[in-house]
Amino acid sequence: MKIVVDILKSKIQTDNPDLLDALYQLYSYKIQGAEYSHAFRSHRWDGKQHFISRSGVFRTGLLPKVLKDLKKIECEPEIEYSRSIISEGYHHQIITIDGFKYYDYQHELIEQGLSKMRGVIKSPTGSGKTLIMAGLIKTLKPRKMVILFNAKQLLTQTYDFLTKTCGMDNIGLCFGEGYIYGDVMLCTVQSIEKILDTHLKETEVLMVDECHEFCKGKVTLPAIQSFPNAKFRFGFTATPPSENIARYSLEGALGEIIQVVNTSELIEQNKLSKPIIQLIDRDYTCSGVDEDMAYLDIYEDYIVNNKNRNSRIKDIVEDIRSKNERARILILTKSLDHGRALENLLGGSCQFLEGANSIGERYKAISRFRGHTNSSVLIGTKILQTGINIEEITHFINARGMKSEIATLQALGRALRKHESKDKVYIYDFLDKEKYLREHSISRKGHYKREGHEIKVIK
Repeated sequence: MKIVVDILKSKIQTDNPDLLDALYQLYSYKIQGAEYSHAFRSHRWDGKQHFISRSGVFRTGLLPKVLKDLKKIECEPEIEYSRSIISEGYHHQIITIDGFKYYDYQHELIEQGLSKMRGVIKSPTGSGKTLIMAGLIKTLKPRKMVILFNAKQLLTQTYDFLTKTCGMDNIGLCFGEGYIYGDVMLCTVQSIEKILDTHLKETEVLMVDECHEFCKGKVTLPAIQSFPNAKFRFGFTATPPSENIARYSLEGALGEIIQVVNTSELIEQNKLSKPIIQLIDRDYTCSGVDEDMAYLDIYEDYIVNNKNRNSRIKDIVEDIRSKNERARILILTKSLDHGRALENLLGGSCQFLEGANSIGERYKAISRFRGHTNSSVLIGTKILQTGINIEEITHFINARGMKSEIATLQALGRALRKHESKDKVYIYDFLDKEKYLREHSISRKGHYKREGHEIKVIK
């Protein structure tokens, strides 16, 4: 048996059709809702996504998984690499950035990424992911590179860090109406068509920030599966997807998960703040009739417009303010209506940020939040979940519910960043009891526990 490895795809060559069929079945997962499609009902499709074809073709990023599975049956195939890969070499001298010293785990992540030439670098929020990215860029220059982002805000922050803080030159950016050419091109996926003529074939290094966001999109996933000559391919995330189809799609495009440190270890090393997580055990408020309501109606009635729940948030904020005159309180909501309701309820030095706010407005609001002489409160929707670095946060209130592991841990990570003003951060969440909400609360509690955090249930 032989596996021929190229940049984008690899192929298993064997005269054992039974083995190919076994791999075809092993690397397949049922797509949710497939049974409702016409193709499935007419028996033209099995309702599954297959990550190895019947002929043995698969995305090269899955090669480590394939080799591990073949080893289980004592099969060690010959590996034949294309010239486009092996001509590069596998070892590089890591170049440091003036004014920065890599932590041991940062250096190891850079080193592993370079040696493997691809991979999804999993590093906790607040662990210096952008510095790891900068280290890879510095070491791999002057090759042509593309770094993809899912949001303009993340792109502009990274551009400022690379150019102003790290002193790098020849850095370009592309988003909406904005365009600056550079051999290292920072680009939102929504604007990728603008750089295809200049960077598609020439790009040797592809990086994808918050790559878990790219797993399922009809546009985003093909974007990271392209760039035919990008022999170096890296993703960055604190929360890779756990669902099989999303995870295999991501690893197929970028490579296996690379992790050398977790959140608990960074807390022990005093590189992240210790979270004090308090789950508020709410009273059950549904009637029998309410139990028959749809999820969106349940959410509106028992989270967004729940006077008792919102009053409890107000009580928490007032208690914090009475005990800490310099508190920085972040509150996350799911809906605009909920954010506005809490802003009106809390008053004082409270600000609500939403997607409609410009980047300039967001920066001004965050600056006010940071610099206020007394305690201050910042309320936001998903725009504050990722890409916002506010090290001063002392208290975080998850007001929105939801069950997503990625959303829960990303939101928590906003508050764990170290700052000289704190060594711990206080987290408040709710144990909701109503239909759907109960399941979501249990899920979030499980996410916190799996990260190794201590939890206290309060009334």
